[in-house]
Amino acid sequence: MTPRISGARTRSGALMIPLALILLLGWALRTHDLDGRSLWEDEGWTMLLSAGPSLGDVVQTMAADQHPPLYFVIFRVWRTLTDETEFAGRYLGVLFGMIAVAAAFPLGRALFGARTGLLAALLLALADLHIDLSQEVRHYSLLATGVVLSSLFYVRWWCRPGRANRFGYVLATLLLLYTHYLGAYIVLVQALHLLLTARGRRLAEGVFLLGAIGLGFLPWLPVMIDQNSVRWDNPLYYQNALSNSAETFRLVRTALLGHWYAILGGLALLGTVTLSYPHGETASPRARLRPLWPALYLALTVVLIAGLIVAINERRQFLTVRNFILLTPALSVLAAHGLANLPRLARAFLVTLVVVIALTTVDARRHYPDWRAVVANISAHHLPGEPVLMDVWVGDFPARYYIDRQLGPQTPRVSLREWRAEYRELFLPRLLDFLQTHDAFWLIYWGDAPMNEYGELIDEAGFQRTATLWVDHLGTPLYSLRYDKLSSASAATFGDLFALRRFAVPQTAAPGTAITVALWWTAEQPPPLDYSVSVFLLDAAGALVAQHDGPPLDGRAPTSTWQPGALQFDTHIVRLPTGLPPGPYTLGVKMYWYGDGQPLPAVVEGGEPGPYAPLGTLIVETP
Repeated sequence: MTPRISGARTRSGALMIPLALILLLGWALRTHDLDGRSLWEDEGWTMLLSAGPSLGDVVQTMAADQHPPLYFVIFRVWRTLTDETEFAGRYLGVLFGMIAVAAAFPLGRALFGARTGLLAALLLALADLHIDLSQEVRHYSLLATGVVLSSLFYVRWWCRPGRANRFGYVLATLLLLYTHYLGAYIVLVQALHLLLTARGRRLAEGVFLLGAIGLGFLPWLPVMIDQNSVRWDNPLYYQNALSNSAETFRLVRTALLGHWYAILGGLALLGTVTLSYPHGETASPRARLRPLWPALYLALTVVLIAGLIVAINERRQFLTVRNFILLTPALSVLAAHGLANLPRLARAFLVTLVVVIALTTVDARRHYPDWRAVVANISAHHLPGEPVLMDVWVGDFPARYYIDRQLGPQTPRVSLREWRAEYRELFLPRLLDFLQTHDAFWLIYWGDAPMNEYGELIDEAGFQRTATLWVDHLGTPLYSLRYDKLSSASAATFGDLFALRRFAVPQTAAPGTAITVALWWTAEQPPPLDYSVSVFLLDAAGALVAQHDGPPLDGRAPTSTWQPGALQFDTHIVRLPTGLPPGPYTLGVKMYWYGDGQPLPAVVEGGEPGPYAPLGTLIVETP
């Protein structure tokens, strides 16, 4: 039978408006700044694992990975229906997250009543950990949804055994298991709860349903066993796992309950009993445990799963904060029942307090490395055909996504991590052969550790670092380094301070487009000031029609830091006017100090000093 709560039961129809407002709030929180963060390592991995080209290929790829295939198959279909942006990819997680929020209402209602269901949906909508994981191109949002749906149909079946609830329970639980192996913990909770609360025919039927779930998972079971036979030996897996420590448990507590954990934790404890007010809400309440099975199911979920994760982590380290998303639905329902237990005024006050705190604090939003900005440092100065090497461990997963997006999929890119694993002792000879076929390359590098492994090899191949760009990640630099082969030639000199070693300019362009001019400089002596570079376009009469002025490399390589003889890479983007008449135009470059605006005398080999050095002729053609 369905348990009763104190007070008159609110009609479900009257709760549809507040439930709709809760769903709108949950959607707004999950879509806010959805693409504000760069994809992180596991999200980049998802993009690779789900690439296809067919659904069968995705399943085969997942068989060689460490996870079941359901989310990745769904995401592969999603990618064909949407574009490849971060927003589109993450929006699938938002949709799954909203299903979980919506399903929390009938789950709470089935356990304790409609009021608890409404409050459970509200608390899950506000849960920071659930919001954070709903904004990822990962399967944790679908995992949480599977937990809610499996629990919902299990509870419904426990209350009212019937064909629809039996089928829903088996299907939802299979969805859970094919999404993430952590879902097996929920099945274990349900099996234990069944043994403790069911008798006779209901127990037999429950065992039959569990057998049906096992039968449905049987085709993937050999794959799971094979995955687990190698997963612990591969350092690529579990690199973010945390040890059992006080600091880890504090992180988990904050992610699940917030910095205001005393409030939600206290409400969750209060939710394990049912309070009634036989003499009015101003009198002392009466606590009762019966019916015991609803609170027992939620308590088993929290205590058993948390205990198993900690116990297993002691032997096989795999604990991450996101694993505890399994507990978020149960904690939300327990805390919601705790709120429902309170008198009306106390409940209204605490609900208001919880909403205000949740909307003004953030307890579970992780700070990802900004691979989007790292690659943007390259794309701002990249020349066609230049390869990009990545030595950032699994950061190369999202990095290659942004290389494809910003530079184009035709851009050569190499994961040095993958080359190490593939070529082993031949890694350095393979890298040297690759470098010798190029005149320039970019290297994405994590941290300030000495480049002992292949630094001398880069020198041996005749390269010199010509640009050092970086993005800060929690105090650690993420570098975008450029290397060029040093040329002994000189295209022009500017005073006795600078030499323009070489340059690259386009031959043709259309009105209204932008052209990129690449310059390679050396300082002849330590420059005393920060000089600016002007790249400009002159018409046949010598009139200025377009220009770009600024410090070298957009201010990332000020001339006062240049060492004599060290090659410095520089680019300038010149935007042509829309109405520029077709014909030949002269490209020129000059250097000056902004303090007086006077250009350094430019001398082209065999010529006289002048205010600028010509870089060639640009033909403007009508498109």
